[in-house]
Amino acid sequence: RALNTTPSGPTAQFLIYQRYSWRKSANAATNCPTLAGLMAVTGSPLACWYGTCSGWPAITTDIYCTDYDAVIDYSSGERYDTVTLTLGTSRSVGFYNFAWLALAFNYGQGYWSVMNLLYAYVRPDGKINTSPVTTTLPVIYKTVSVQHVHVVQMADADAGDVLVCRWATGGISAGNPATVSAASSNPVQYIDECGSAGVCQTPNQAIPGAVLFGSNCTIVFTLAASETGQYFAVALQIEDFYSSSATTPMSSVPIQFLFYAVAAPGSCSVRPVIIGLRPNRACIGQPINSTVSESVVAQPGCITAGIIRFTTSSPTGLTMSAITHDSTANTYTMILSWVPTAQQTGPQGFCAAAIDTLNQQSDQWCITFVVGVDSPDLNRPVIVQGSASPLGTVFANQSLFSIQGIYLYLDHRP
Repeated sequence: RALNTTPSGPTAQFLIYQRYSWRKSANAATNCPTLAGLMAVTGSPLACWYGTCSGWPAITTDIYCTDYDAVIDYSSGERYDTVTLTLGTSRSVGFYNFAWLALAFNYGQGYWSVMNLLYAYVRPDGKINTSPVTTTLPVIYKTVSVQHVHVVQMADADAGDVLVCRWATGGISAGNPATVSAASSNPVQYIDECGSAGVCQTPNQAIPGAVLFGSNCTIVFTLAASETGQYFAVALQIEDFYSSSATTPMSSVPIQFLFYAVAAPGSCSVRPVIIGLRPNRACIGQPINSTVSESVVAQPGCITAGIIRFTTSSPTGLTMSAITHDSTANTYTMILSWVPTAQQTGPQGFCAAAIDTLNQQSDQWCITFVVGVDSPDLNRPVIVQGSASPLGTVFANQSLFSIQGIYLYLDHRP
């Protein structure tokens, strides 16, 4: 994102955000010792591969640890860097190296390619564009022989932008991602976005039979019982368009993660759920340098099971309490505490999943903190008694509503 979205002169400063996850047990560099510890894994930079690459600095991909899980075996972290770019230019920048862990269909040990289309353009409304933001857990357990509906969180600080996600395209076995011919429907993308064949959904079916609904980034799929114990890569690009009629995105942001196929336990196959005041994909305004205090509340699906931990993906500086148990309600609570900084202005995502004593994982639960924005005071309805309610006919598949507030800043959508 631009540090100042109002153009002033021929250049502007942009904040570059990177987040990666590594197999924790791989080596000493990926074993997050403590939160905020540095993970220097590959030595490869965030390089410019196509477009206006002159003047692009050598940005490291070393990250600072924010989350880890010894059982699922991952360490995650992030970093921020500032670059100065000439307005009116575009480039594809990304992280390309070797090697993925072993994936389904014998595509293990392949190359990864994580690419971002960065436009330093002034939008039709006179502002410099801000890229979408997305968050995910790095590894998500999915039970075999069950249809799953998995929603990927998308958010954008620019009011009115249309967000769409699509499968990443490309797919090579090795080499320079910039040498790949144009396979994308977008004429400005000539870059391999997903690396080796086992990561790309098209045409290799990295997740067999999966269907993606781009308007709300929802994946519908079923993993076969024969695939138990296998990892499946998901490689997506989230893009923002100025309007529904626009055909060229203003930016393209990658998100890649893994599904892990697990068998349902024999004793009880009802997975835990995350409940509480905040629904999944809630959007929360949060002023800079103010204290965040949020609760993550989970409930086991089986009477004989308990919640033993939460697996998380969190912004820098966020801390989590020990889990407390309410035996009366049979709920398990973890408290989030955080003081966001000015560098973290804009949407910041947090995701969690509850793990029970049967090693079952709940669905991913994500919220977005919009840093630098106060939460609005909602106008209470006069005619409709009780809480605010939608007017008119509400269809079963309705997913978008609006509500009037006293204080309106920007349209930050979960």
